[in-house]
Amino acid sequence: MEREEQLSWERRVGRPVAIASFASAVLLLAALVYSSSAISQEGTNNDTVDGLFLIHDFKAEVLITTFLQGLSTALLAAPLWFLFEATRFRRPEIPKVARYLALIGPPLAGLLQIIRQFQVAGVADDVHAELSSNPRGPDAANDYARDLLGEGSLQIVGGLGLAAGLAIAFAFIIIALNAMRAGLLSRFMGILGIFVGVVMVIPLGVQVLQLFWFAALGMLFLDRWPGGRGPAWQTGEEIPWPGAAEQREEIERRRAEREGVIEPEPEPDAEAVEPRPKSRKRRKRNN
Repeated sequence: MEREEQLSWERRVGRPVAIASFASAVLLLAALVYSSSAISQEGTNNDTVDGLFLIHDFKAEVLITTFLQGLSTALLAAPLWFLFEATRFRRPEIPKVARYLALIGPPLAGLLQIIRQFQVAGVADDVHAELSSNPRGPDAANDYARDLLGEGSLQIVGGLGLAAGLAIAFAFIIIALNAMRAGLLSRFMGILGIFVGVVMVIPLGVQVLQLFWFAALGMLFLDRWPGGRGPAWQTGEEIPWPGAAEQREEIERRRAEREGVIEPEPEPDAEAVEPRPKSRKRRKRNN
């Protein structure tokens, strides 16, 4: 009964969580498209003053882009938490700290990202006003801008943002690795999830991978994965995700069933599946 309740909970909660995952991907895509179309970086040398002048000239566009990115980051808490809970039922040894990292890290990181951008926008206005009235040489101007950016409040928010980013990275790594071992993620999705967690902290300009992973999680939670999800989703047990050869065999079998070549096999009943022996008693999901 405990297993059936867990599977029923996953089917029920998976739908709104999938919406959150899709929304995160859409918001990130909107931020990237809006930023590239609304903010022109022509004529900048990518030094401190040029970057601040760019923020001053396109303040509204920069803040809108940051807001969209921050909201996208905050929404990651839902799919990470859901994947943790599903993994923990099948693999109780997953560290419980990952649950708190998943719930706290994304909203905090998104909020701090927005706050810091407002702070930087304020510095950009001050630098623009000062250098417009009192022009300085390039080196002196950059030193002045860096001094303002190094003020206490900016450093505090930046440090907290880094800590929140690290929390997200560890949540991604722990949850994706254990979900892959539990059979809830394919090997490709598990490794990609670990990589996405790393680039959340160290930007490498590969946001398209983040978009794919967020959208793929939504498809997975809705049971719309091409070729079907791994059996661990249906049985509630720790069963490895089928390999490529097994997936091809399953696709061929289903095609033969549709064409009437073979008789359809009955769908496996989660209650009829014999649980795999455990070395210790399973803990409940809400413990």
